[in-house]
Amino acid sequence: MGINIPTKEELIANQYNARELAHYLGAASLVHLSVEGLLKSVQSGIKSNDEKKPVGHCTACLTGCYPVPLDF
Repeated sequence: MGINIPTKEELIANQYNARELAHYLGAASLVHLSVEGLLKSVQSGIKSNDEKKPVGHCTACLTGCYPVPLDF
């Protein structure tokens, strides 16, 4: 389920703090969105086909809360 991503130890953000990572990337600054902020930004202006159900996005890769049991 999900996408094939490295282990946490292999992720670049696990190796540097925000200031160091910005420098490594050649960026002036680096900020992270919260999961709630990400959902708010991608759901803005989207209308659901079913007014009783909000538009949904899977955040399992970010939160570790999967909608079904994992078998790996």
